[in-house]
Amino acid sequence: MSAKPPGRRATGGFDSLAEASRRAFSETADPDAYVERPASEAALREITAWLEEAPHGSPLAAIIATPGLGKTMLLRVVEAHLNARGLASGTPGARPRALYLPYAGLGPTDLAIWVHGLLGRPCPALGDEGADAIAALGRLGEGAAAPLTLLLDDADSMPASTLEALTTSLPRDGAPFRLLLALNPDSKGSRLLASLHALAPREIRYRVRLSPEETGDYVRARMRWAGFPEAEVARIDDEEALRIHALSNGVPRAIHAIAVDRFIAHAAVRGAFELQSKRRREDWMGRPIEDDLEP
Repeated sequence: MSAKPPGRRATGGFDSLAEASRRAFSETADPDAYVERPASEAALREITAWLEEAPHGSPLAAIIATPGLGKTMLLRVVEAHLNARGLASGTPGARPRALYLPYAGLGPTDLAIWVHGLLGRPCPALGDEGADAIAALGRLGEGAAAPLTLLLDDADSMPASTLEALTTSLPRDGAPFRLLLALNPDSKGSRLLASLHALAPREIRYRVRLSPEETGDYVRARMRWAGFPEAEVARIDDEEALRIHALSNGVPRAIHAIAVDRFIAHAAVRGAFELQSKRRREDWMGRPIEDDLEP
């Protein structure tokens, strides 16, 4: 999947350029703005292969990547793809196939209540045992052949009670729902995966940073998606892409911060120049005659 064409075009004024830069390089992960590259596509293929194992195979997988590389974007792309595929099936009353959760720091009962609420479904009465919550989550999908997939960001915040409920109540084969976790490659992520060892989690390593060429392609694609005029897009030549890459080390989060600073500063300079030019034109043409209104 690639970034979609923009729904609106920037006018080229300095205010609209600043707005477009904030949209293009926002920290929010919009799946419509996803830009293909070999490393991300390889990770998505691994995720797809894991998903297609249902109803067999592990109910748990983890994207493991350093902060800022794009784990959240991958989760949102998977969510959009699964839900679009579910709608395309045309099944009357089809349920959502995936749900993104921005954090995982909830006990099993609170997690089940939260997921039901996000899906607009009434949550059944739950006992104190985590098994009730896991069973309730399992009933939100359409069976083991088409389970609901929960996409958990910052998954290393998951408490021990939820880990225990998952390992004791979620079957390793034919699970009624699946979990795709986003983890950092650190000791916290390693400990969490070790605690879920009984479920044989699939580990998907996403570690390749953007090259200078990919950095230029990425920035230009995001600009086009946000509605930048093509003349502005053309300013990101090989030299500029190399500069952004050197400052960001090929990490998308850092690329966004650098790009926003660059374009907003450029828009401010352009705005000041346009204002000065306007004043010079007015001075050249002469100021408007002011009628003397005094009696």
